[in-house]
Amino acid sequence: MKQFNRYLIFSLLSVCIFSCSKENTTIDAIPTSMKISFNKTTVVADGIDEVTVTVKDQDGNDISLSSLIYVDDVPIRGNLVFFENNQQGSHTIYANKYGIFSDTLSIATTAPAAAKYSTKVLAEYFTGSWCGWCPRVDYKLNAFMAANTDLLAIQIHNNDIMADRNVDSTLRATYGISSVPNILINRKAFLQENGDVMNQSDSTLLAPHYQKRAVIGLALNTSITGNTLNVTAKTGFDATIHDSLRLVVLLVEDNVIAPQTNYYDNNDDYAGNPFYNSGNPITNFVHNGVYRLSPTTISGITIPADKQVKDDEYSANFSLDITGLNAANLKVVAFVMFADSQTRTGIMNAQWVAAGQNKNYD
Repeated sequence: MKQFNRYLIFSLLSVCIFSCSKENTTIDAIPTSMKISFNKTTVVADGIDEVTVTVKDQDGNDISLSSLIYVDDVPIRGNLVFFENNQQGSHTIYANKYGIFSDTLSIATTAPAAAKYSTKVLAEYFTGSWCGWCPRVDYKLNAFMAANTDLLAIQIHNNDIMADRNVDSTLRATYGISSVPNILINRKAFLQENGDVMNQSDSTLLAPHYQKRAVIGLALNTSITGNTLNVTAKTGFDATIHDSLRLVVLLVEDNVIAPQTNYYDNNDDYAGNPFYNSGNPITNFVHNGVYRLSPTTISGITIPADKQVKDDEYSANFSLDITGLNAANLKVVAFVMFADSQTRTGIMNAQWVAAGQNKNYD
């Protein structure tokens, strides 16, 4: 029965994936049998090394790109398989097309070398001064950052005096964000915050992100002349990367004082909450990491492919007009992410430094 259920589910999934097309589109032949093969016997669990899965039908035709590949029973995009540092071990792989299954093969991972760069994690916190539950999330993110200095939270405001409407709407549309508070981690996953300001056990959900092995690192050199902030962002490579990458540089501001709506005020259901009896709104609420501007746009600029080579470095210079901003409270943030429409997604690594200061590779 279990095998039949798996067959039924995968058959329906395959029909959905391969049959949703325009009328009169030719449907390729249904195979009678399928076999898979790998181009290597082991793969380094560094998130970059990969194995190519080739799928052939009974006549030896390559049907890799029209088949659905499964790794440990989870479907993937395309036919390139890779594993992160926290996925070491043996993994099973098979293919399915129109409910026809291939054989199942196993592949083992090998441990990567010690990382050259430390792993940093970026949390993009979607908030608004009108959001009465947001003080809780703000409080918890500050606690998470105090516990681990490799985490940085920045604030993307919505419909208030700190909001950048274009940035907010772009990120919301790209990542499907429809409400606040919301926390996007490394542009890859949302933090499922538990709703309890006094229970910070949900910080453990960040562990898989900290554990990923960094194959790129970033360094920042910054200086301030008058109302101009000069930034040199450097990206170092500990592996040759064939995916298209984008560099994002942005400026955030700490210690922004603005009223904050507070649903915990005089709410006896939350008498132990740190914001109980703090007023509604909290008139002198401190907002940290508030997005201000970006010389690259929030989506970044393309890193030249010929610079994405092991032991090479890509460097880019920017000048930012900081008129009207408090230079003493500014922070430069840079990160490298995978470009859209690729097998790999999200931020590879990040770096940050106070404006006017330098931060070397670490």
